[in-house]
Amino acid sequence: MPSEPSRKQSFFWQAILILLPVAVLTVLGLFSLRQDRVLAEQEAIQRGQSIAGRLADHIRGALNRQLAEYGEANSMLRIARRVGLFLPTRFPFAPGQRPEDFIQRWQGLNPGLDLFAMPVSDCVLNLDGEHCAPPLYPLAPSPPEWLLELSPEQRQFMEDEEQTEFKADGTDAAQEAIRNFIATEPPKSALATMDFHLLLLKTRGLPAAKNVEHLANSALARSGQLTETGLPIGQLICYRALRLLPDNAGLIGPLSESITWAIENRPSILAARLIAEAERVAPGKDTGLLKAWWNSEDRAIMVLRDFREQHPAGTWTNALLWIDSAGGRFLLALAPGTSSCHLGIFPSEVVSKALDDAVAKADISVPPYARIALEIGDRTLAWRQNHFFLATNLLSPPVLGEARAAVSSPPHQGAPYPFQVRVFLADRNVLYARQHQRTLLFGGLILASSLAALLGLMAAHRAFDRQRELNELKSNFVSSVSHELRAPIASVRLMAENLAGGKVAEPLKQQEYFGFIVQECRRLSSLIENVLDFSRIEQGRKQYEFEPADLAALTRTTVKLMEPNAAEKGVRLEMSPAPPATLPIELTVDDRAIQQALVNLIDNAIKHSAKGETVTVGMERKTTAGTDWVCLFVADHGPGIPAAEHEKIFERFYRRGSELRRETQGVGIGLSVVKHIVEAHGGCVMVQSEVGRGSRFTIELPARSQDE
Repeated sequence: MPSEPSRKQSFFWQAILILLPVAVLTVLGLFSLRQDRVLAEQEAIQRGQSIAGRLADHIRGALNRQLAEYGEANSMLRIARRVGLFLPTRFPFAPGQRPEDFIQRWQGLNPGLDLFAMPVSDCVLNLDGEHCAPPLYPLAPSPPEWLLELSPEQRQFMEDEEQTEFKADGTDAAQEAIRNFIATEPPKSALATMDFHLLLLKTRGLPAAKNVEHLANSALARSGQLTETGLPIGQLICYRALRLLPDNAGLIGPLSESITWAIENRPSILAARLIAEAERVAPGKDTGLLKAWWNSEDRAIMVLRDFREQHPAGTWTNALLWIDSAGGRFLLALAPGTSSCHLGIFPSEVVSKALDDAVAKADISVPPYARIALEIGDRTLAWRQNHFFLATNLLSPPVLGEARAAVSSPPHQGAPYPFQVRVFLADRNVLYARQHQRTLLFGGLILASSLAALLGLMAAHRAFDRQRELNELKSNFVSSVSHELRAPIASVRLMAENLAGGKVAEPLKQQEYFGFIVQECRRLSSLIENVLDFSRIEQGRKQYEFEPADLAALTRTTVKLMEPNAAEKGVRLEMSPAPPATLPIELTVDDRAIQQALVNLIDNAIKHSAKGETVTVGMERKTTAGTDWVCLFVADHGPGIPAAEHEKIFERFYRRGSELRRETQGVGIGLSVVKHIVEAHGGCVMVQSEVGRGSRFTIELPARSQDE
C-alpha cells in the first residue's frame, strides 16, 4: 500500500486541483464586478456626453428660432401701431403678410405668452449710458434748463403771464406779458413755451370742436420742447384736446398723428394719461395698439434703467446677461459697438419656452441619476420637472458630460453668444443600483461557489481520512483474519500429518488429536461465518428467516456449545437462574442469527476474561413504556471498557488499544454483526462497563407472542 506521506501528497494535489479553478474564477468574478462598476461609470459618462451634445444642438436651434421670431413679432407690433394710427392705405400688404398676421401667428405658436405685455426687444444705448432707443424720460418732471437761464426781467414777465392767464378778464394782460417776454429775445425753448400759452389764450372760449381743431392743427402739437413744468408741449396740447372731447367721439387724423408723434419722440410720465384719454375718446384696435406699444417701450426703459445701474457702461462686453427687474427676469444680449451698444431684451418666459421646446423636441430621456444644468449668460438654469429653473445653490457634483454651443441674437448681428450644457451626477446610489444588485447576486454566487468548494474539499478530506482509516482497518482486518486462519490451519495440518504418518499410535492420544481438530474446525467455521455475515451485511444481502423459537432453550444450547472454548481458556461459563414462567420465552426470531450474536458476545467475554474468571449468561424480563422486553445478557469480569468507547466498539474493524490487538484474538467485526442482527429483530444491544469492573452486554428483544 502507498505510504502515509505519499497519500497526503496525493490529496494535497487533489485539493489544489479543486481549489485552483475556484480561486481563479473567484478572482476573475471579483475583477469582473469591479469592471462592471467602471463600465457603469463609463456608460453614464458616454450617455451624459451624448445628452449634453444633443441638447446643446437643439437649444441652439430653438433659441435662434424663438428669439428671431420674438424680435420679428415685436417689430411687427411697432409696424402695426404705425399702420393702424396713420393712413393704412399707404401701406398695402399681401394676404397673410400684414403685421397682425405675424403677431397672431406668433401668439398661436406661443400660447400663454402675451406679446403686448413684453418689452421692446431691440434697444440701443450710447456708450456713456444714455438711452437712444427707446428714448429716456425722467420719472418725475423737473424744471428745464432754459428756466434757469432766464434773466430777472424775463422771469417777471413769465410771472405776470401766469397770474393773469387764468383770470376771466386777464386775457389781454396775459397776451401783453407774453409779447413783452418775446421782445426780450429769450431762448428757443422759452419761446415755444410762450407760444403754447398764447395758443391756449387764443382758443379760450371757442366751442370744443373748434378748440380741438385749432389744437390738433397747431405746429406745437408736435413740439418736443418742455414747458416750465418739465412736461412736453406736444403732449400737453394733445392731452388738452382729448379732455375737450366726449367719450367715443373718435380721433381726427391730425390729432391721432400728433398723439403718436408726441409719445414716440418725447416720452414722459404724461404719456400713460394721454393714452388713457385716447382710449376713452376712441376705444378700439388703434388705441389698443398704441397702448401696447407704449407699455412695451416703458417696460424696456425700466429694464434698461436696471441694467445701467447693475452694469456700468465701462463693463459692457459682447455677452448674455440676466437682469432682475420689477417687471420680471430678462435675458439681455449685448453687442457693443464703437459708439453705441445694441441690446436685445428677451423675457425669461420666452427663453424658457424655447428651452422647454428644445428638450421636448430632442426627445431625450434623462436618467434618474442625472441632472441637467444650462449655463447661459451669467446664471445657471437647472432642469427639474420638465422645465428649466434658476439654480440658486447648484452644487458641483461630478460632470458626466458637457457641450458648448453659441446662439446669435436678433435683430442685430453681433458675435455669437456662447452657452454650455452640463449633465451632472446627482445620485450615485441610483447610478450604481443595478450594478449593486448584480454585485450582490454574482458576489453571492461566487461566495456560495467558494463555500461549496470549501465544503466539498472538507468533505473530500473527511472522506479521504475515513477511507484511509477504512483502508487501515481493512488492512488490519485482513492481517487479523490471516492470523486467525493461519494458526488453526497450521495446528490441524500438523495434527493430521502426525496421525497420517503413524506418529501417534496410542488410541487415547489419537482421540485427543481428533478432539483438537474438531475444536479448531469449529473455531474456523465461526470465524468464516462471521466474515460471510459481515460481507452480506455490507452488501445489503443479509436475509433472516423468522420462525417461532424457544429463546431459553436456544440460550442453553449456545452456552453448552461454547463450554469447550471456555474450558480451553480456563474460564468458567455458567447460566444464571431461569426467568419466571410468565415471561413469553417463545419468540419469532431467526434462531441461527440470535445464536450467532450470543456466540460472538460469549466469545468476546471468554477472550477478555482471565483464567479462573466466570462468564455469566442469562435472561431477564423488562418492561419499558408499556412494552415487554426479553433481555439476553453476557457478563464478565474482564478489564472493562471506558465510557468514551462504548459506542465505538460496535463499529466495524474497531479493536481497543494495541495491547488488546496483540493479546486477544478476533478481527473487529463480531460486535458490529451482533448490532446488525439485533436491530434487524427490532431490538437493541447495550453495554454496561467500567474500567477494572468487567462488562455486561445485553440484547433486548421485544417480547411478542406467537399470535402477534
